[in-house]
Amino acid sequence: MALFDGKKALTREKRCGAISHYHGTFESLLRDGAGNGYEQRIRTFSQSGPGEIVYALQALNGIPGAALVIHGGAGCAAAGPRPGFGRGPAWYTTNLNESDTILGGDKKLRAAAVRAYKENRAEIIFIVGTPVNAINNDDIEAVILELEEEIACPVVYVAVNGFETKNALSGYDAVFHAFLKHITQPPQKPEKPFVNLFSVSENPGNVAAVAKLLAQINIPCNLSPRFSGVEGIRRASSALFSVSLNDTEGGYFLAGLEEQYGVPFVKTSPPVGTAATAEFLLTLAGRFGRGKEAEDLIRRETRAAAGVCGRKPLAGKTIFLEMDLSRALGFSALAEELGGGLTGLSIPYFDPSYAAQMNGFAQLSPAAPLIVAQGQQFEIINTLAKHPSDFFVGASGSAAAVSRLGIYPLPTDNLVFYGYRGVEETSRQIVKAQTKIFPPNTACSPYSPAWLKRSGNWYVKVEVK
Repeated sequence: MALFDGKKALTREKRCGAISHYHGTFESLLRDGAGNGYEQRIRTFSQSGPGEIVYALQALNGIPGAALVIHGGAGCAAAGPRPGFGRGPAWYTTNLNESDTILGGDKKLRAAAVRAYKENRAEIIFIVGTPVNAINNDDIEAVILELEEEIACPVVYVAVNGFETKNALSGYDAVFHAFLKHITQPPQKPEKPFVNLFSVSENPGNVAAVAKLLAQINIPCNLSPRFSGVEGIRRASSALFSVSLNDTEGGYFLAGLEEQYGVPFVKTSPPVGTAATAEFLLTLAGRFGRGKEAEDLIRRETRAAAGVCGRKPLAGKTIFLEMDLSRALGFSALAEELGGGLTGLSIPYFDPSYAAQMNGFAQLSPAAPLIVAQGQQFEIINTLAKHPSDFFVGASGSAAAVSRLGIYPLPTDNLVFYGYRGVEETSRQIVKAQTKIFPPNTACSPYSPAWLKRSGNWYVKVEVK
């Protein structure tokens, strides 16, 4: 089915057969999906975790020249600002109350959109849905049609409501569906060939590390959707080809460009570790006619990285990773280069297309713990209490929590681990972390000993329909 057939994107569950709740091992996950696919599971207790609206707002953040109107309560807009990710768009909320839930919030939406335009002279306004819209059934598209007479810029609706999916990544797809339907323009012949370099959640340091490598081999990039602004999204259809720094996140948009405009979507692994970085560069350079330049650059950078890896800062150490599967594959290889091994893994998402990648992990450590979840810090701590690790690499919130177990935390929020610079920076942070002492401090743990003795999958149940 064409990506553009519907008004909004299909959820990851419907489109990919994705699961976002699981607790077991690498081997058990593959075994459970060997028959008729993966059964949907639920958590009867969930500590926290983002929804599709949070991810939709994250995907829109960092687009200069835009304005966001979150059509819902003020709380739904709290995830709008994202510090540290460039100059983001101005954002507004319609601040719907109880009566708006019954009578509708059309007037507030219209007023907020007009104000957003007048105060910012925005190039584009995104209206983001919330659960309230699923209750009061506001006709947002009708409001947008009326606004065309008052506002001299496009107004685009991002159709999310928080009820239709358990997988937050569906929020990215909803945004990219809106890009493809309402912003991207037919291709024009550019003055110079360029490549779409698509980045969604990578921190600016990781994006810069990759962009610098591509600049060194003379490959011009359209850094989209962040950094290049609305114009970068419009002209994405004119690129020679597209590549995402993480196909799990940006694949929907790039597949749409290929389907609608014939822009080839070159699938790659995130450039984490020397081998994956070299493969990434050679793949892009080969298509752009810069193969010789890439080989020379790889030779120089690999020689420099060999000195860093030779010091083996992770010798005899183990790590537990909290990141998506694509990045985890690269980071586990990087850890091995630095002398370490993998204890276990927590990923936010899994679908059958990643079975081969998971099989690679299963062949190395079939019984290693695997969690498919977001925001379930108590499950991670439960697992690490039974499967101790020296280092934890993941989001800062989880890293702070596990440090109570005496585990060295390595937060990835601002860690540069992409490209050859990532090899050096990760090694430096590992050495730095080990200069500090994190004595076990379970006395201040929010989890009781009885709770931690339970099986890690205590709250994960097969969904009954």
